[in-house]
Amino acid sequence: MIAELYIVAESFENNQCFSVVEIEKKIKSLANDFIYIRKYKSTNKIFIHPDIYNVVFIKDIVLSDLLYNPQIAKENIDRDAYNALQKVIIESKTTDISSKEVIEVLLSEHNENLCHGLIGFSTIPNVKEEYQIIYNLQGWFNYRRYFLGIYPQNESFFIDECKKYFPNLFFHERNKTSITAIFDDCPKKIIYHLSALNDKFYSFDQSNMNRTEVLVKFSQISNLYSHASLEGNADRKNDFTFDFNNCDNCIEMVCCEPHLKLCYSDCSDAFSNERRIYFHEGKQHIHEGKILIGHIGKHL
Repeated sequence: MIAELYIVAESFENNQCFSVVEIEKKIKSLANDFIYIRKYKSTNKIFIHPDIYNVVFIKDIVLSDLLYNPQIAKENIDRDAYNALQKVIIESKTTDISSKEVIEVLLSEHNENLCHGLIGFSTIPNVKEEYQIIYNLQGWFNYRRYFLGIYPQNESFFIDECKKYFPNLFFHERNKTSITAIFDDCPKKIIYHLSALNDKFYSFDQSNMNRTEVLVKFSQISNLYSHASLEGNADRKNDFTFDFNNCDNCIEMVCCEPHLKLCYSDCSDAFSNERRIYFHEGKQHIHEGKILIGHIGKHL
């Protein structure tokens, strides 16, 4: 799916409540997001309308003066922030589509091939949060995950997209096959649980917890329908042990015993204990310590 992202004037307005230091920090964060998003140029297009240059951006200075008058820039913003701002604005493709057209028309138009969004400096009121990517790479991941849940397309596409938008997870190739059993019923629920693993599994201190306690705590802070747990039957470990390449490019067998239970489908309140994600917490010498996703599918 191609994402057409627009940098609009409204996002760069009303900065009076921010200090210069805060503005510089936000600029640099936005530029980092910009660089990351542009890594996938074939599927991400970033546009800008010329009206952004007339925005009063910092103090009483319009953006065009800040960008194109070196003396003004030197007196009001640090060099790294200035370079970052130039990169974002100048390297975006110019469009004649106005901010109003983007916000009122394009954002609500999407299909399995194309979606639209905003990438900017500050949140725009009265625009759905899922359409906005605001100087925070997490916003980009959330945006892409949102549309992947709506348009999962097929199993292979889905897993390949997950590899891009869940940077703390590593997906075994077998998931492209195993996910088939639950794919049509719950792509959004799969996204929800993978998001929890990616974003929250290591967000708390685990130093004084055993494995089961970690899974319970993780489940609580992630608002999971059912607590993640261990299989508990030593005789079945071979069923959820999978091969991964370690840093020496040698195959290493890893037991993905912890699992998440996807209790409900995307469109039904009927409870099921059969949809699961089996994973391992990660090993430093295997795929840079990422959480290993061994199986997405039916209960093994």
